[in-house]
Amino acid sequence: MGNWELSEIGGGRRGEEESEKAMQSVVLSKRGIDLWRSMPAVDLDISEFLSITRRSSQYCCKDVWGKMENFSTNLLMRHRAPRLDAFRLRIGSIMIDWSRNSFFFSIATEYCPMELEIRLNRLDWSVLYQLPKLVSCHLKRLVLSGVSLEHSFAEHLHSGCPALEDLVLWGCDTEFCGLQSETLKNLVIRSCTSRVADILVIRAPSPASLRLDLLYNTHKNGVLLDTEKFLVKASISLASDQLSQRGEAILLGSLFSVTSLELGGFNAMAILDKEFDKSPAFDNLRTLALNWCFHSKRDVNKFKALGRLLQKSPNLEKLTLQTFWLVI
Repeated sequence: MGNWELSEIGGGRRGEEESEKAMQSVVLSKRGIDLWRSMPAVDLDISEFLSITRRSSQYCCKDVWGKMENFSTNLLMRHRAPRLDAFRLRIGSIMIDWSRNSFFFSIATEYCPMELEIRLNRLDWSVLYQLPKLVSCHLKRLVLSGVSLEHSFAEHLHSGCPALEDLVLWGCDTEFCGLQSETLKNLVIRSCTSRVADILVIRAPSPASLRLDLLYNTHKNGVLLDTEKFLVKASISLASDQLSQRGEAILLGSLFSVTSLELGGFNAMAILDKEFDKSPAFDNLRTLALNWCFHSKRDVNKFKALGRLLQKSPNLEKLTLQTFWLVI
């Protein structure tokens, strides 16, 4: 073979090196496919399927949704793992007709992930996604945002998810009156609405942490926490005049076992209510933070409420007051 033939092929030694790199790329591609098929988690974000020129738009055409659906179908059809560690779906502010799209939830439940996260939009309450019946003996963490949860959701969660430890509900429309779980460790309920349940009852034997951010006119008759063991950390934030004085007193009294407590929006008169006198002392409380609490037209009530709460917290080590001196 002449020199001209070698140069045509790739220039001697340099051509051989490029050939070796090409072969390595093929091998790496095959290894990548094997890794792809056995990956432990699927994380889908519809923004990744939008073109650069359209990412600033808040709406998405059907073709973009179709791209993500086709990609997911092809991906999971070749998936070899019997279960997924995690399945996450984020839609953001994209408008989707959920009455015709239950595809991703069926995929998620089929692969029995230990972590399931579904974050949808809340731009139009009339098209909120109605979460189907959830049954998974492997599910440990559930994160839901922007979905509609009917009254049977709590029942299915209790009976169908015996290993659940973490539950996060953010911006959901809820119709259930209570949550019960023997395994729940961490519970977060933020900015959820409820047109049905005036009171929310939470029953969990040994939760470690609790966060409640209640919107105005939601669970207006109160929230009751029923636990058997000590609660490590709790954060409760109320909208202005969210609950009655008695409702606030009952909620606060049910947190008597907590070690670290953060309160927002609580009324001074709730602490001075006779209902709060019935609650046990906060013997475990070491850290207390009050944000926008005890606002009153009379400063005397503010300081009486603070003094009453401190009397019930004999072992308190740290007190933080934020926006406490605001004059109304």
